[in-house]
Amino acid sequence: MGVRSKVQFLPREFSWKKELKEAALIYIFGGAIQLVLWSDYSRINLENFVISFTYSGFFWVMLWKGSEHLVEFLDSFYSWFEHPVKRLLSSLVCITILTVFVVYFLDLMYDVFYFKKGFTEAITDLNGAPLFTTLMVNLGINTFMHGRGFLLEWRQVSIDNEKLKTEQVASQYNSLKNQVNPHFLFNSLNALSSLVYEDQAKAVEFIRKLSQVYRYVLESKDEEVIPLEDEMAFVENFVFLQKIRFGENLNVKLSPSNGQFFVPPLAIQILVENAIKHNVVSEKDPLSIDIEFQDDRCVVRNNIKEKRVKDSTGIGLNNLIGRYSYLTDHEVIVNNNSGIFEVQLPLLKMK
Repeated sequence: MGVRSKVQFLPREFSWKKELKEAALIYIFGGAIQLVLWSDYSRINLENFVISFTYSGFFWVMLWKGSEHLVEFLDSFYSWFEHPVKRLLSSLVCITILTVFVVYFLDLMYDVFYFKKGFTEAITDLNGAPLFTTLMVNLGINTFMHGRGFLLEWRQVSIDNEKLKTEQVASQYNSLKNQVNPHFLFNSLNALSSLVYEDQAKAVEFIRKLSQVYRYVLESKDEEVIPLEDEMAFVENFVFLQKIRFGENLNVKLSPSNGQFFVPPLAIQILVENAIKHNVVSEKDPLSIDIEFQDDRCVVRNNIKEKRVKDSTGIGLNNLIGRYSYLTDHEVIVNNNSGIFEVQLPLLKMK
């Protein structure tokens, strides 16, 4: 699993009505253009005109629509941004194959239906005389098609980059706001004031952890992904502050992580924070949160005892899912059943 630097362009929605309309226009204009440019006017008559126009029309439709769908097919395998060399080579190979097929197929049909030859005789009489000219024509068509595909993909990437920036800013703003809002500060200062009298060493540790929480949020605000170990160190500091407030009523189990993975900033912390916001945390109903790592996924689960009134906007998880959809093809999995809420986050590897 890797981090995607660019998003792939999605193929346009297929419509038979639109396809037939475009094919009809290509058939008419393509056939007309070829007749004007390449016809021998000294030998032309009505019969030759109809046959040549029909042949030319099918020729242009097969090359044009074939090239168009070839571009979309290749887009699903190789992105111009991620694999430009593979994309170019695969395009050249596929263009050549398409051209050879169209030329020989139409010539075969021409001999069979016009000259009334048998398939064996028609195949024997096939020659590659028009192949080079046709290949040059098809290269021109595909230059246009691939240029169009490249521009559309570039446009889509630009849109998604802006969308990601917006989502990141919203996530960073909400996370920072949640850390510095009056409730959080009041609870933190209230816990600190008690610690100063009860346990000065713990009060010093509390202040250190609080400063590290703020520092991490500020330092990671411009990053798309950060090392998993940095995120987990931040989560430990955040959990420390919360346990000062909730004591033994909050139980958080942190499993060690394996491998050099990356996650979006605040990804795991948001899930811990959401669990606390949405659920009762009391002596009667303690909250248990487990964070464990399974291969290339981080699994965060908690028991459910929902609050009647929640201090939450409800956009944190959706925002996180949106950020992941840009970074990787692997989905965020959410399970909510049997009194357990579970979120599985893909762990990313840098290419």
